[in-house]
Amino acid sequence: MNLVIRLLSIFLIAASMTAAHAQRAQNALTWGFGGEVETLDPYATGKGTVQLVSRNVLENLVVRDPSGAVRPALATSWRMVNDKTIEFTLRQGVTFHNGQPFDADDVVYTVNYVKRPDSKISSQGDYGFIAGAERVGPYKVNLILSSPTPSAIDRLTQTLYILPKTAHAAMSPAQFGAKPIGTGPYAVTSFEAGRKAELTRYAGYYQADWGTPRLDRITVLSLPDPQTLVAELTSGRVDFVWSVPKDTLPMLKGNPKVATATGASNAIYFLTLDAAGRSGPNPMQDKNVRLAISHAINRAAISEVLRGGGSVVINAPCHPQQFGCAQDVPAYEYDVKKAKAFMKASGYPNGFELSIAAFGEGGPVAEAILGDLAEIGIKGKLEQRETSAWVKDFFAGKFKAAVVPWPSAGVRDVSALTPVFFQGGQGDYVRDPEVTAWFKNAGAISDPAERKRLYRLGFDQLAREAMELPLMTSTVNYGYRAGLDFTPPADGYPLMYMTGWKK
Repeated sequence: MNLVIRLLSIFLIAASMTAAHAQRAQNALTWGFGGEVETLDPYATGKGTVQLVSRNVLENLVVRDPSGAVRPALATSWRMVNDKTIEFTLRQGVTFHNGQPFDADDVVYTVNYVKRPDSKISSQGDYGFIAGAERVGPYKVNLILSSPTPSAIDRLTQTLYILPKTAHAAMSPAQFGAKPIGTGPYAVTSFEAGRKAELTRYAGYYQADWGTPRLDRITVLSLPDPQTLVAELTSGRVDFVWSVPKDTLPMLKGNPKVATATGASNAIYFLTLDAAGRSGPNPMQDKNVRLAISHAINRAAISEVLRGGGSVVINAPCHPQQFGCAQDVPAYEYDVKKAKAFMKASGYPNGFELSIAAFGEGGPVAEAILGDLAEIGIKGKLEQRETSAWVKDFFAGKFKAAVVPWPSAGVRDVSALTPVFFQGGQGDYVRDPEVTAWFKNAGAISDPAERKRLYRLGFDQLAREAMELPLMTSTVNYGYRAGLDFTPPADGYPLMYMTGWKK
């Protein structure tokens, strides 16, 4: 039996080496995802997997490189004309994958498209800061802001994928989602929704400020089962995995042919509580219940066990790296005795039943929270949802409590999250008029000191009233074949077109 095992081990290692060497020889990379990619249109869904793949095909006006620096992309330069107008000078000599030249008309068309209600893009809230666009010349555009938006350039590194005016207008959403036409380093060769995508290096790609794409081909595979994903990476059939589940990392670290890394992320987790009663009358409207929940949850343990090194507990629902994120606000230490006292003082001294809605990796977070809440008489259950179903019901105001993972689209300014969750919109379960006013005013002025003051007032009030419970920052685990030249990006969003095999 030992001989059989040794022979099998030798066979698997040899197969792994053969697959990996073949990929390197062909200058190709297979990218495995733990979730499905149903479309390649970044405007059709807010899924991070789609955004990651699409940015190899479609480009923004500006780009954030792995170090976090903002660099020119389709715009070579920009300047503030006034506090609500940014003038962009566009790159000349750029063509879309169908050979159509890129110019100012494509930028204006794209802005008009995302602003039209009938476009039904999944993330129209991301474009509330844009009022419109004006063509100044064939390679010059004025972007008109709805109000002064200091974070506008940062936001544009993650949003406003430029569309080809003529081609896009002639395509249905399904057609564009299956084979989008962009100016990016890679063109879509084939696409099987939910299964596979083939990207080929675009021969007509311009000389970008960051350099030129190194890989000839990128194959994207959807492998929803974590065990299968890890097995494919160790066998050499997959070369790169983004967001490796923490509990599978030990399976990779012992393999000499696989490298692992844990990188930073702009994402946070928080527990939203329906203090506004949007889902109907419920215990979350009782401040003593919210205080009990805040003291009952061992956030440090959840952070360490479920996210690991690099994750930190937060006191405000924003990332400490973001401008305006005030973490020096009232905090609630893990104290079951205090939690029980607040429950006794509440209108629910004997406890109650509570469902916590979650999706993806938020599920284990919700389960850990429910375990802690059981200690104070709150009998809970996990309501695990598919991502799209969770998003639909969350923004419809149907949840009493939900685990919210929020990446702020990589934007390092709290204005990327406050309008979504705390300014009276569909994602706001707080509906506090003072918080809404402070955050709205902070997002509409340019003075940094005043913005910080207003944001601090808002986050302080959220904390004092225990309107929701901030949990922790997130991290991103990567697994990839040894020999791949990869540096974890500062925002957790890898740009695969900047990756290649070491010589």
